[in-house]
Amino acid sequence: MKLVNLVNKRYAMLTVIKREGTNPSKHPTWQCLCDCGNLTVVTGSNLKSGGTKSCGCLKLNDGKAFNAIDIVGERYGKLTITSLNKREKGTAYWDCVCDCGGSNILPTGHLRSGHTQSCGCLVSETSRINAYKNLAGKKKVAPNGTLSKRIGLDRYIRIHDKEHARSSGGFVLEHIKVMEEKIGRSLLGKENVHHINGDRGDNRPENLELWSTSQPPGQRVWEKAKHYIGFLNEYEFKFNEIGSQDLEKAIWYIQRELEKRKIK
Repeated sequence: MKLVNLVNKRYAMLTVIKREGTNPSKHPTWQCLCDCGNLTVVTGSNLKSGGTKSCGCLKLNDGKAFNAIDIVGERYGKLTITSLNKREKGTAYWDCVCDCGGSNILPTGHLRSGHTQSCGCLVSETSRINAYKNLAGKKKVAPNGTLSKRIGLDRYIRIHDKEHARSSGGFVLEHIKVMEEKIGRSLLGKENVHHINGDRGDNRPENLELWSTSQPPGQRVWEKAKHYIGFLNEYEFKFNEIGSQDLEKAIWYIQRELEKRKIK
């Protein structure tokens, strides 16, 4: 059965702060803050059934109002406690003044657990900061190139460029952008970029090689020869892209072998 999260929920005088663990009977336990100010650990079943209503202070006081700890003058978030407002069913309620000038009446548990940290202005402020919609009700679109780099589970770095032909979700692989800037054009569909040292996060131009994934249509000798001659002709005037020395050697060797075997 899926565990129900009880954090921030309130049961009688107890406010759940966090999951504690399990008891010897394998029942989930939760750390709770009592309205009297004490911490206690209670099983989820006892909270839900009402079997436990306080840290024990309610029982010690025969179920009557207890002497709550005095928190007047203390601060919780943006709230300052000014006075005890009332006690009701064993719970102490406090008059609070917010930094924004607002006020509220809150139980001890909500204050000490961090459940409530303002008169409500903090929620509004956070909502404005994190809002994804503008006044027109349309989703905000970040200007191109303004979002931070991202590192995926594949360890590749992606940069914000929603206008790139290979972008996905507004991001494109950084090593592709670096290689395209290096060779002065966009990559062809049959090309990809290889990291020489194997580090996918090292996108220095000198650590990148241009690779081709093109394949001949068949496995006959003449088909392979024809394919690779066409491949070399395609890159013949682009030595700077893949290293002129290696390419010149490859062209010389293949042409020599083809002439030797009189393959056209």
